[in-house]
Amino acid sequence: MNKKTLIAAVTATAIGLGTLGAGASAWTKGRHGGGERMIHRVTELLSLNEGQVVTLQALQAEVAETRELVRGANSELMNNLTEFTRANTFDQQAALDQINEPLTALQSNAPELVNAAAVFFDGLSAEQKTTLKDRLEKMQERHAKRNNKG
Repeated sequence: MNKKTLIAAVTATAIGLGTLGAGASAWTKGRHGGGERMIHRVTELLSLNEGQVVTLQALQAEVAETRELVRGANSELMNNLTEFTRANTFDQQAALDQINEPLTALQSNAPELVNAAAVFFDGLSAEQKTTLKDRLEKMQERHAKRNNKG
Protein backbone atom coordinates (compact mmCIF):
# COMPACT_ATOMS: atom_id res chain seq x y z
CA MET A 1 0.00 0.00 0.00
CA ASN A 2 1.50 3.33 -0.98
CA LYS A 3 1.70 6.33 1.33
CA LYS A 4 -1.19 8.26 -0.27
CA THR A 5 -3.50 5.25 -0.07
CA LEU A 6 -2.63 4.67 3.57
CA ILE A 7 -3.20 8.33 4.46
CA ALA A 8 -6.55 8.22 2.67
CA ALA A 9 -7.50 5.02 4.53
CA VAL A 10 -6.50 6.52 7.90
CA THR A 11 -8.42 9.71 7.16
CA ALA A 12 -11.53 7.83 6.01
CA THR A 13 -11.46 5.67 9.13
CA ALA A 14 -11.06 8.70 11.38
CA ILE A 15 -13.99 10.43 9.68
CA GLY A 16 -16.13 7.30 10.02
CA LEU A 17 -15.36 6.96 13.71
CA GLY A 18 -16.00 10.67 14.18
CA THR A 19 -19.39 10.27 12.53
CA LEU A 20 -20.21 7.39 14.87
CA GLY A 21 -19.33 9.58 17.84
CA ALA A 22 -21.35 12.49 16.51
CA GLY A 23 -24.40 10.27 15.98
CA ALA A 24 -24.21 8.93 19.49
CA SER A 25 -23.64 12.45 20.76
CA ALA A 26 -26.70 13.78 19.00
CA TRP A 27 -28.77 11.00 20.53
CA THR A 28 -27.47 11.37 24.07
CA LYS A 29 -26.83 15.11 24.27
CA GLY A 30 -26.14 18.11 22.14
CA ARG A 31 -28.39 19.29 19.34
CA HIS A 32 -31.31 17.03 20.26
CA GLY A 33 -31.59 18.41 23.77
CA GLY A 34 -29.85 15.73 25.76
CA GLY A 35 -30.62 12.29 27.05
CA GLU A 36 -33.33 13.55 29.35
CA ARG A 37 -35.25 15.06 26.45
CA MET A 38 -34.95 11.80 24.49
CA ILE A 39 -36.19 9.85 27.51
CA HIS A 40 -39.12 12.23 27.92
CA ARG A 41 -40.08 12.04 24.23
CA VAL A 42 -39.83 8.24 24.03
CA THR A 43 -41.73 7.90 27.31
CA GLU A 44 -44.57 10.00 25.90
CA LEU A 45 -44.52 8.36 22.45
CA LEU A 46 -44.67 4.81 23.82
CA SER A 47 -46.55 5.53 27.09
CA LEU A 48 -43.81 3.78 29.04
CA ASN A 49 -44.40 2.55 32.57
CA GLU A 50 -41.90 3.23 35.37
CA GLY A 51 -39.97 0.00 34.82
CA GLN A 52 -39.64 0.68 31.11
CA VAL A 53 -38.40 4.22 31.82
CA VAL A 54 -35.70 2.78 34.09
CA THR A 55 -34.54 0.41 31.33
CA LEU A 56 -34.58 3.27 28.79
CA GLN A 57 -32.45 5.37 31.16
CA ALA A 58 -30.00 2.48 31.48
CA LEU A 59 -29.82 2.23 27.68
CA GLN A 60 -29.21 5.96 27.34
CA ALA A 61 -26.45 5.76 29.96
CA GLU A 62 -24.75 2.93 28.03
CA VAL A 63 -24.97 4.88 24.77
CA ALA A 64 -23.41 7.91 26.49
CA GLU A 65 -20.65 5.79 28.03
CA THR A 66 -19.86 4.12 24.71
CA ARG A 67 -19.81 7.49 22.98
CA GLU A 68 -17.33 8.87 25.50
CA LEU A 69 -15.06 5.83 25.14
CA VAL A 70 -15.02 6.12 21.35
CA ARG A 71 -14.73 9.90 21.42
CA GLY A 72 -11.71 9.82 23.71
CA ALA A 73 -9.88 7.28 21.60
CA ASN A 74 -10.87 9.02 18.36
CA SER A 75 -9.65 12.43 19.50
CA GLU A 76 -6.22 10.96 20.10
CA LEU A 77 -6.19 9.64 16.53
CA MET A 78 -7.12 13.03 15.11
CA ASN A 79 -4.40 14.73 17.16
CA ASN A 80 -1.76 12.24 16.00
CA LEU A 81 -2.77 12.17 12.34
CA THR A 82 -0.94 15.43 11.69
CA GLU A 83 2.15 14.09 13.44
CA PHE A 84 2.08 10.96 11.28
CA THR A 85 2.03 13.00 8.09
CA ARG A 86 4.87 15.31 9.22
CA ALA A 87 7.35 12.53 9.96
CA ASN A 88 10.03 11.54 7.47
CA THR A 89 8.39 8.12 7.19
CA PHE A 90 4.80 7.28 7.89
CA ASP A 91 4.61 5.01 10.95
CA GLN A 92 2.11 2.50 9.65
CA GLN A 93 1.95 0.41 12.82
CA ALA A 94 1.35 3.45 15.03
CA ALA A 95 -1.38 4.62 12.65
CA LEU A 96 -3.04 1.21 12.71
CA ASP A 97 -2.80 1.10 16.49
CA GLN A 98 -4.47 4.52 16.66
CA ILE A 99 -7.25 3.37 14.35
CA ASN A 100 -7.82 0.26 16.42
CA GLU A 101 -8.14 2.15 19.73
CA PRO A 102 -11.67 3.50 19.10
CA LEU A 103 -12.71 0.15 17.66
CA THR A 104 -11.37 -1.64 20.74
CA ALA A 105 -13.15 0.86 22.99
CA LEU A 106 -16.40 0.24 21.13
CA GLN A 107 -15.96 -3.52 21.25
CA SER A 108 -15.16 -3.47 24.97
CA ASN A 109 -18.44 -1.74 25.77
CA ALA A 110 -20.55 -3.52 23.14
CA PRO A 111 -21.82 -6.34 25.40
CA GLU A 112 -23.19 -3.86 27.97
CA LEU A 113 -24.70 -1.69 25.24
CA VAL A 114 -26.37 -4.64 23.51
CA ASN A 115 -27.63 -5.98 26.84
CA ALA A 116 -29.15 -2.62 27.80
CA ALA A 117 -30.80 -2.39 24.36
CA ALA A 118 -32.15 -5.93 24.66
CA VAL A 119 -33.58 -5.32 28.13
CA PHE A 120 -35.33 -2.17 26.92
CA PHE A 121 -36.65 -3.50 23.60
CA ASP A 122 -37.67 -6.90 25.01
CA GLY A 123 -39.64 -5.11 27.72
CA LEU A 124 -41.85 -3.32 25.22
CA SER A 125 -45.32 -4.57 24.33
CA ALA A 126 -46.15 -5.51 20.73
CA GLU A 127 -48.04 -2.23 20.34
CA GLN A 128 -45.10 -0.20 21.67
CA LYS A 129 -42.70 -2.03 19.33
CA THR A 130 -44.95 -1.27 16.36
CA THR A 131 -45.16 2.41 17.32
CA LEU A 132 -41.39 2.59 17.72
CA LYS A 133 -40.79 0.76 14.42
CA ASP A 134 -43.11 3.14 12.58
CA ARG A 135 -41.43 6.20 14.10
CA LEU A 136 -37.95 4.92 13.25
CA GLU A 137 -39.00 4.20 9.66
CA LYS A 138 -40.29 7.78 9.30
CA MET A 139 -37.00 9.10 10.70
CA GLN A 140 -35.00 6.97 8.27
CA GLU A 141 -37.09 8.25 5.35
CA ARG A 142 -36.50 11.88 6.39
CA HIS A 143 -32.78 11.29 6.77
CA ALA A 144 -32.59 9.51 3.41
CA LYS A 145 -34.41 12.37 1.66
CA ARG A 146 -32.19 14.95 3.36
CA ASN A 147 -29.02 13.05 2.44
CA ASN A 148 -30.07 12.51 -1.18
CA LYS A 149 -30.80 16.19 -1.92
CA GLY A 150 -27.08 16.64 -2.75
